Amino acid sequence: MRVVNVNQVIIEKLQKSGISSLMKSLESCEWLVIEEKDDKIIGAAGIGGFFHFSSIQIIKEFQGKGIGKKIQKELIEESKSKKYSFIMVMFNPDNLSSVNLHTSLGYEKIFRLKYSERHINDVCGISFNKSGKLFFQLLKIFNTKVGTFFLGCILKIFKPFFRQLLGYNEKDLPEPNMSWMLKNFEKI
Repeated sequence: MRVVNVNQVIIEKLQKSGISSLMKSLESCEWLVIEEKDDKIIGAAGIGGFFHFSSIQIIKEFQGKGIGKKIQKELIEESKSKKYSFIMVMFNPDNLSSVNLHTSLGYEKIFRLKYSERHINDVCGISFNKSGKLFFQLLKIFNTKVGTFFLGCILKIFKPFFRQLLGYNEKDLPEPNMSWMLKNFEKI
């Protein structure tokens, strides 16, 4: 396991291993924690974007072997050493492996984003200091119906900048469905 800055060589290794096809957002991270076997990346977790969002992916045949927890722990430690105030993650609440992994490592739910019928994510984070805790308190405004409306507006306006803000680089993200978001709001 090692920490690497994302550059063209690392992006090519992610693509060669097939991890990029599973989670393209790893290519947008600033740095990664990678696990390799026979010079092939079998797992990666990284931080990207202004809001320090984490992405993680393990190749299927290596899932369930503790690699995700190992590299996610290292990601947390590296974030602390880089003096981040917080790190965040978004995952589908139906993905029990991701829920269990992130909960076991201390990620706390901040709000649920029901972006559209097909895209529901819990937004969670770990704060490392007072600034991080204050930021998470501010984000809890999105755990209200009024906050959800404003978040929907923000998402519509800033969608072209998701890569820079969130480190999100996936192709299948639809436009936010404002009426669906409000009708299906769920406070956590």
